[in-house]
Amino acid sequence: MRIAALSDFHLGVTSQRDGFRHPLDDFARVLDRLEATHETIVLLGDIYQTDHGLVPSRARARRHLERARERIGVLAERLDSPPYVYVFGNHDEVAGEVLGAKEQVSLRAHGVGVFMIHGHQFDPVARRARLAADLGTWSTGRLRAVGMRPLAQWLEDRDIEVKDRRFRGQRGPYVVAGRDLARTHDASVVVMGHTHVASITETPEGMVVNTGSCSRGRFEYVSIDTAARTVALYRGNDRVVHALSP
Repeated sequence: MRIAALSDFHLGVTSQRDGFRHPLDDFARVLDRLEATHETIVLLGDIYQTDHGLVPSRARARRHLERARERIGVLAERLDSPPYVYVFGNHDEVAGEVLGAKEQVSLRAHGVGVFMIHGHQFDPVARRARLAADLGTWSTGRLRAVGMRPLAQWLEDRDIEVKDRRFRGQRGPYVVAGRDLARTHDASVVVMGHTHVASITETPEGMVVNTGSCSRGRFEYVSIDTAARTVALYRGNDRVVHALSP
C-alpha cells in the first residue's frame, strides 16, 4: 500500500485571509499525481482556517468552514471523497462535527503499522498556555482581515522558527510523543503535521515524521510504501527517502 499524508493548507474564507497561496488549478494537478500513485491520501489537519473570526465561537467556526469550502468549490468536493481521509487539527477542529473528520487514523499493510494525528495535542504552548495561543491566532487573523497579511505572515514565521528551535530533536515533545504512540499503537511510522517543519526522525520505536506544510505556495508531503518499506519526504522537487527497519 502507498499512503500519502499532507497537512496545513489553511484555506480561509477569502484568498486574502488565508495562508494557502496556491492557484487552485495548479494544486489540483498536483493532487492528480498523488491520486495516480497512492491508494490512500490522509489530510492531516488544518486544511481549513476556521478560527479567524472577529468574535471566536463554535458557530462562527462552522460558518468559516462553510464559506471556505464554498470558495474552493470543486476542490472541497474532491477532498471529501476517497482516496482522501480527513484528520482534523487545531484550526479546523470543527470539521470533526461538521464533516466527520477523525482525530487520528491507523493503517496497516505488509506488517507495517502507520499511525497519524495532527500533533497539536503535543504542542507545549497550546497545552500550557491555551489562551495565549488562541490570542496569537486571533491577532494574525485580524491583521489579515484589515489587509496586513505581510505582517501576519512575518509573525507566523517567527512563531514557527522559535518553536522549532525549542521543540525539535529526540528530546522534543513531538518525538517523545511519537515514540509513545509507536509503542501504544504498534506502529512502525508515526506521522504528524502542525509544526510546518518537515522532518524524519528515526527512533528505537519507529520513525516519527512531520509532513511539513502545503501553505504559502509550498507543497510538502510524506509518502509511505508499505511493500517497499520506505518513507519518503517530499519538499517541492527535493526528496529524502528512509528505509524502515526489518
